[in-house]
Amino acid sequence: MMLALAAALGLLSTTELFKRGQAQSYQIAQKTNQKKSISDPDFSEDILDKEQIYQKFLELAALGVEDHPVLLYQGIETSPLQQVIRNYPARLKQIPDDLNLVAKTYPHSTFSSYPARGELPSIDEQSLDFLHEDIKEACICIGSWALGNFQVKWLGRNALSPQEFWSGTKIIPMLYLVSLFNKKLPGVNINKYKIRGIDREGILRSIPVSNLFTDLVTYEENLATSNSLGAMFKRFSPQLELEKWLKNLTGNQNLVFRGPYGEKPFINHPELVDPLTAEVILTADNQPPGWACNHLSAYDLTRMISMVGWHNYLPQKSRLSWVSWSSLESVIFALARDPARLTDLAIEQLGLERVLDSVVILSKLGNGATGLRERTEAVYVALVQLAVSNQVKSEGPPEMITFSMALRGARARAPRDLDREVVELDARMATEVTEILWRAVKGELA
Repeated sequence: MMLALAAALGLLSTTELFKRGQAQSYQIAQKTNQKKSISDPDFSEDILDKEQIYQKFLELAALGVEDHPVLLYQGIETSPLQQVIRNYPARLKQIPDDLNLVAKTYPHSTFSSYPARGELPSIDEQSLDFLHEDIKEACICIGSWALGNFQVKWLGRNALSPQEFWSGTKIIPMLYLVSLFNKKLPGVNINKYKIRGIDREGILRSIPVSNLFTDLVTYEENLATSNSLGAMFKRFSPQLELEKWLKNLTGNQNLVFRGPYGEKPFINHPELVDPLTAEVILTADNQPPGWACNHLSAYDLTRMISMVGWHNYLPQKSRLSWVSWSSLESVIFALARDPARLTDLAIEQLGLERVLDSVVILSKLGNGATGLRERTEAVYVALVQLAVSNQVKSEGPPEMITFSMALRGARARAPRDLDREVVELDARMATEVTEILWRAVKGELA
């Protein structure tokens, strides 16, 4: 509580609070590295001891304070994947060939083709009953191959319920900018371009798009706050146009996506420019933004991050509008550096470190305490892809597992204790992600 109070009084900046949290995260990493995993990679057991896992994570989450859950903000610096992020684009092109890599086996009668843009899939709302009651909304999309075709299955808990998903929605403004850019310049890599404009301090700035994407995701504030960047990326069109674009992708006509993120844009009138020629490619909407709210569903966020990670597996009619793979790599490299390392923790707690290859984790966290709903909330949006070696399976080449998910958890204590709510919810989110991965490896998620 003292860190949060100090920040509120202006004694600590958000950056300082984040760095304090990073120091706590290093302590967590040292603790987890000193202890053996909860179980060896023996997946013969039918039931996962979730209470044991929850108690372990509760211990690791104990340093959390209001608005800063330490597991959710653990940081890429604690992840062994930090050194292989550059390989993610190649790994996201891997396709099972039945010789060196096979697809995870599922009952494919329950799978179907990935939906076209604007088409709502059928979501099985009965398959996520294993999740704890603190997980209020969830959506998981499992991918696999059948006869060479990429197929998916959608699972949900209140998956289409419009809710506040906090900073988890910041994936969308980044993707929208890429979409607008590649609509104007098909196939060109946005990574070579810069955002230019007058910032909130009256200073003319010219910054590579990729650097801004990374700063938005990592919360490091090397350039600006994540919230101000999220608002800035929404300034390239009227909010209703951005919302319409999103609806035309996910097919969910009940969503609302016209809200800022609690701060003024870092640059209120940004331009996207070619640094070599100074040509202006995109400009900000010249009208006031007309802010409203961001009420999306777990399905919407699962759909969006799956279209990022599965771009190379999807037919053209199912891909993000106009987006090229080269431009999408900038978003991938940013999402790879999300501070939330819940899937890393799950891998370690399940003892899978030695039997996994070609791991990809793209994610975006969100969290906050809401007075309206009188509870603490946390969001984890992720795409996970990995190959499980035959040390887990009895024989044969590694199996490829890939799925995307969006979870929103909530915790309220009576009387309210915001620090304790943060700790308990942080541990709960990590526990549920662990069970999701456990079930995915066992082939029981679908």
